Amino acid sequence: MGKGGIGGAAAMATAATGVENTDSTRGFLNDVKRIIIKVGTAVVTGPNGRLAMGRLGALCEQVKQLNFEGYEVILVTSGAVGVGRQRLKYRKLVNSSFADLQNPQIDLDGKACAAVGQSGLMAIYDSLFNQLDVTSSQLLVTDRDFLDPSFGNQLRETVVSLLDLKVVPVFNENDAISTRRQPYEDSSGIFWDNDSLARLLAEELRADLLIMLSDVEGLFSGPPSDPQSKIIHTYVHEQHGKLISFGEKSRVGRGGMQSKVVAAVTAASKGVPVVIASGFAIDSIIKVMRGEKIGTLFHKEANQWDCSKEVTAREMAVDARDCSRRLQVNELS
Repeated sequence: MGKGGIGGAAAMATAATGVENTDSTRGFLNDVKRIIIKVGTAVVTGPNGRLAMGRLGALCEQVKQLNFEGYEVILVTSGAVGVGRQRLKYRKLVNSSFADLQNPQIDLDGKACAAVGQSGLMAIYDSLFNQLDVTSSQLLVTDRDFLDPSFGNQLRETVVSLLDLKVVPVFNENDAISTRRQPYEDSSGIFWDNDSLARLLAEELRADLLIMLSDVEGLFSGPPSDPQSKIIHTYVHEQHGKLISFGEKSRVGRGGMQSKVVAAVTAASKGVPVVIASGFAIDSIIKVMRGEKIGTLFHKEANQWDCSKEVTAREMAVDARDCSRRLQVNELS
C-alpha cells in the first residue's frame, strides 16, 4: 500500500494463516489517502448514556495508526448531547431540594446538554490522543455555515493546514446554537444529522473514503435481530434498494441505519466510496483499510461488479450448515 504498512500487514497475515480474507472489489483502497470516519452516539456511549471509554480508546488507537502510516484522518463524532445530559442530570440532582426529589422531573433542554457535553467530549478525545502523541482539533459547524459561498474554500484551507501538520480534525454539529428544530428535517437539504454531515464533509473536503461506524456489523437485508436477515457486503441499489426493510432507529442520537444508507448512497453517487462497519469491534477500521470483507461497501461502480457469485457462495455455506444441524438433530432423535 502506497500510504503505509497496513496493506503489507494484511499480506503478512494472509501468508501466515494461508487464508485470503480480502475482497477483490476493494482494491481501490490501495489509492486511498484522505479518510473521514464518522462515529455515532450508539458507539460513543454505552447503554447507561455514559461514554464508552473502551470503544473510544480503540477508535483513537486506530486513528493514531492510520495517522502514523501517512493517511489523512478526519473524525466526525456524535455524543455531545448524551454526555451533557448525564452531567446536567447530576447537577440538577445535587441542587435539588428534598421536595424536588419526591417528584423528580428530569426534563433537560437538548441545546443546553449539547453546550455542556461538547467541551467534555472534546476533553476526552484530547486526553486520549495526547496519550498516543497525536494532536486533535475541534471544528463545530451548523447547516447555515454552508449557505455562505466562501465557507467551503475556507473550510478546506483550514482542514488542509491541520492535516499537513498531522493534526486530526474532529467535527461535530454545533447543536447548542443550531436553529433547526425537531423532527430535524432540513428544508434546504444541506444536512440534518451527523450522517448527512459526514457525507457533506466527504464531498467538500474531497475525501477518498468515508467509514461510518455503527452499533451493528453493517447493512442487513432486514432487522439485524431477525435470524433470516443477511449482511450485505456490497450494496447495489438496483438489487437491494427495494428489498431492504429497516428496524428501529438508533436507541440514541437522531440517525439510524436508514439515515446511514441514504448518506452512503448519496456520497457514493458523488464518487466517495463508503463502508458501514461495526464500531464495537476494536479493529474494524484497520480491517476495512486492509480490504477485508467486513461491513457494507457502497461504491459508484458496484452495479458493474459481479456480486452474484459471492452471494450464492454464502447462501450455499449457510444452507450446508443448516442441513448439517438438521441431520444431527435427526440422528439424536
